[in-house]
Amino acid sequence: MMSPLFDITEVEVIGNEKISKETILSLSGISLGDNLYRNKKEQIQKNIKQEAYIENVEVKRILPDKIQLQVKERKATFLLEYASSYFYMNSQGYILEISSEMLDMPIIQGCTSPTEELQVGNRLNKEDLTRLEVVLRIIEAINSNNITTKVNRIDISDKNNYILHMEDEKKIVYLGDASHLSSRMLYIKVALEDTKGLEGEIFANGDLEKEKVFFRERQLQPDPEPDPEPDPIQTDPDPNQEPVENGNQIT
Repeated sequence: MMSPLFDITEVEVIGNEKISKETILSLSGISLGDNLYRNKKEQIQKNIKQEAYIENVEVKRILPDKIQLQVKERKATFLLEYASSYFYMNSQGYILEISSEMLDMPIIQGCTSPTEELQVGNRLNKEDLTRLEVVLRIIEAINSNNITTKVNRIDISDKNNYILHMEDEKKIVYLGDASHLSSRMLYIKVALEDTKGLEGEIFANGDLEKEKVFFRERQLQPDPEPDPEPDPIQTDPDPNQEPVENGNQIT
């Protein structure tokens, strides 16, 4: 096992998209020329998984002198917004990256996880994770009903009333506790088609057996009328003032 025959001449990295091969090799602690059996697989895995984007890594020794690292990456699915920064988060609630760049994906608002705990590699708290599971079901229902309207924000602050913000449609959708999602999405789809071009709110948060889904158009406020100009101040002429000749006029 200690023979030079087993000195590493190649490290292959497969499955990576976001994280570069160079970064993975650097994290792994493996160096060319090391003995194939010098580093334990468990330690290599632990080293590489320090990168938040790496969910799992499989280490294979390929005799006599090659190591293969097969990685599985996490992918950003949602954003959290704080001040002027965005926290990239995957569907399991892991914080993957903090950036000033806003990606084209829904923003989750109303999380209860303390801001100081929202660090790269950390995960949302238990309560937020439970609500995130509901969000995933909502997204699945949207896709399965071919609702192509873009959902820009999802408010999870009230577990009894999830709220979807659709900026392109200029609409807000109230989903209630998100039960019976298939039925609610069918009603929402019809409402979106019937109210195309109108701004307002879709209420799908009631008991569907007793209450209908309805739309309330937003009433635009008229532009305020400008304040009237004040009347010019009239003053009585000073009787002691000498008249001034102005052309043919005397003032």
